[in-house]
Amino acid sequence: MFKININSQSFLCSNENNLVQAARAQMVKVPCACVGGGCGICKVKVISGQYEMDTYAKSALSDEEAEKGYVLLCKTRPLSDLQIELIS
Repeated sequence: MFKININSQSFLCSNENNLVQAARAQMVKVPCACVGGGCGICKVKVISGQYEMDTYAKSALSDEEAEKGYVLLCKTRPLSDLQIELIS
């Protein structure tokens, strides 16, 4: 299990679940809508840690954003503890 810190909240997540699934299971509110990688509502920035992302729509997250550390919570699985920043 990895510790996920989002601003002032934290929760645990295994690499078998995406971050939205784990947050919801632990009653932590995170931005999400479609949960399919198509809308971009759950876009956040990873400040530190390792992760992997499943397939998502390029309209929701551009290659340039992904290179800068932005991810979609619904398509991201942790490979280590993560420090995440919510974006406006």
